[in-house]
Amino acid sequence: MIINLICVGSKPNASETESIEYYTKQLPKNFSVNFTYLKSSSSPKLSKKEIIKKESAILLNGIPRNSYVISWDSEGKQVSSVDFANLMKQKIQTKKSISFLVGGSHGFTNEVKHKSDMVLSASLLTFPHK
Repeated sequence: MIINLICVGSKPNASETESIEYYTKQLPKNFSVNFTYLKSSSSPKLSKKEIIKKESAILLNGIPRNSYVISWDSEGKQVSSVDFANLMKQKIQTKKSISFLVGGSHGFTNEVKHKSDMVLSASLLTFPHK
């Protein structure tokens, strides 16, 4: 099972990397997790809409072929931990890779949401992109 995390934002710092390594070691041996960090397009020269469009295009280009795509968005569906675990079990059985998309601080376009197989929300709260 290949899991791809494709996100707009800076690479994790040393303590965050340590935490990521700790948790990825907890996964079954047949799991491979790929992290792709895409530089934010934020610029005082660009409008919010232009930034979202640019970052969304970069995200879409980073999705591996034949991957089940789950986007994380504040407007997405909220699921319980049990429901999320069941979703993961179901996808593991299909042996299809899963790509999680995390947009920049302004989110992403409707095109990203439409091209996603599922759009989820971790919370109604907004968290730092770390």
